[in-house]
Amino acid sequence: MNLRRLAGTLFGAALTAGAGHALANDYPTKPITLVVPFGPGSGSDIVARFYARALKDKLNATAVVELKPGAAGMIGGQAVARAAPDGYTVLVGSGTVNAANYPLFRDQIGYGPQHFATVATVYVSPPLLLAHKDLTGDTVAEVLASAQRLNRKLNCGSGNAVTQVACELLRRKTGADIVNVPYKGNGQSMTDLAAGQIAIAFSDMAAAGPLVSRGAVRMVATPTATRLPLLPELRTFAEQGFPDFEFMSWNTFYVPAGTPADVIRKLNEAARHMLATPEWEKQRIASSALKVSGDLKESQAFVDAEVARWERYVRETGVKGSP
Repeated sequence: MNLRRLAGTLFGAALTAGAGHALANDYPTKPITLVVPFGPGSGSDIVARFYARALKDKLNATAVVELKPGAAGMIGGQAVARAAPDGYTVLVGSGTVNAANYPLFRDQIGYGPQHFATVATVYVSPPLLLAHKDLTGDTVAEVLASAQRLNRKLNCGSGNAVTQVACELLRRKTGADIVNVPYKGNGQSMTDLAAGQIAIAFSDMAAAGPLVSRGAVRMVATPTATRLPLLPELRTFAEQGFPDFEFMSWNTFYVPAGTPADVIRKLNEAARHMLATPEWEKQRIASSALKVSGDLKESQAFVDAEVARWERYVRETGVKGSP
């Protein structure tokens, strides 16, 4: 390459970099779409509404929540993976969409971790086992026995891949005739559980909390290593005789890979602003979620560990997903 051509190339690269920097400085100049890959009332939907308010407060941005449920969240995940990397399309990602789905649907998912840049992890909470209020007993075994006495089919509601696997693992560990009933989101499974259409379900408390408060559904067990600080009376699966039964639901905001770092920084600032609001803290406590910082490096380390954990979990158990 001659000197004139080299100079032209460097000048063009400088213009491109300068344009990208200017774009980041001006960001945002138009509405931001928050893609929720599950249905209304899901934990992801609730998180998106809080983030929309934080984007307005912190960046003076208008945010539009767009629900794209279906295929275990893969429809929404694919839409964001293919979007322009300009910061105007944000995925309200989850343990299902951005961890469990990778090994469960390896041949059909259409996206991978390389298609996203992490913005912030904002919600981490275990999907509890819940039962319809008519089923009696304080333990998993007692609830299953109650269903048998009432001649209730043991239909287990699941609103995502994580809870779907939880239903399947419960069937394997108990030997009970449990049938997974998939929904487009935990909000829908909770509605049917409260109505008695299904006997049991796994859900995070963001979707289940209001029904638990009304007494429409009952908490049975938590799939965590230790009891939850906010629910100290709720026993773990391990305490009830079911070791190696641990799951976690979570929400992390993502943008398409290639999004400018300054744009990601602004989106991260809005996420951390959300986490610091009294309204979110009230929501976090109500949904029995763990406290997180939203720090970008901590968020990246968390999601990397979750992806690796699910790869290992699916390989070791042989569990198959069904979108």
